[in-house]
Amino acid sequence: MRQFGFWAPVVVLLIVAAMFWAARGMMPLEVVRILMTVSLGVAGILLLRRRGAPATLGIVLIVGALWVAQPGVLAGKGEVEMQPASKAAIEQAAQQGKPVILLFTADWCPFCKQLERETLTDGEVARLAQRFAVLRVDMTSNNPPAETVELAKQYGAVGLPTVAFLSPQGEWLRDLTLMGYEPPRDFAQRMRRVLQQQE
Repeated sequence: MRQFGFWAPVVVLLIVAAMFWAARGMMPLEVVRILMTVSLGVAGILLLRRRGAPATLGIVLIVGALWVAQPGVLAGKGEVEMQPASKAAIEQAAQQGKPVILLFTADWCPFCKQLERETLTDGEVARLAQRFAVLRVDMTSNNPPAETVELAKQYGAVGLPTVAFLSPQGEWLRDLTLMGYEPPRDFAQRMRRVLQQQE
């Protein structure tokens, strides 16, 4: 009976960690990461108080907690689907009640490539992006179309990359505009702020 009493909190903590893992699609990954790290870490510490196999399992759980604690581990990889930007596409998103991400980028821009390669392939960013209309404004040409120039002026794209966020009503959320590269974790937080404004 005493043996069961020792294992009971460990089992409960592991079940809690598994529940957070299962719910990771419905909660911010940052919250899941912290709660799973704590659950696995505490379970590991409890097991370290024993000798032999339980202590070994405790070390494994603590190593697992440290691994889960790393940003991006739970998110995995993803892909953000982008459409070409146009006034019509922005209007269509507003009609659908979707917020918009306008990504001003160019093929020759190294920070644009970094943003697309590292941030827009993050699993959490890709998951959140499904709730947006993500529109790419291609600034590669030395002589871009008039509509592209107009969009750049309208949304303050003075450098590349620039990421402008629009509310579901089509209003530019100036305070959330990003100029330059941003890592996935911070970009996801910016996206969540847009989504919170519509709730």
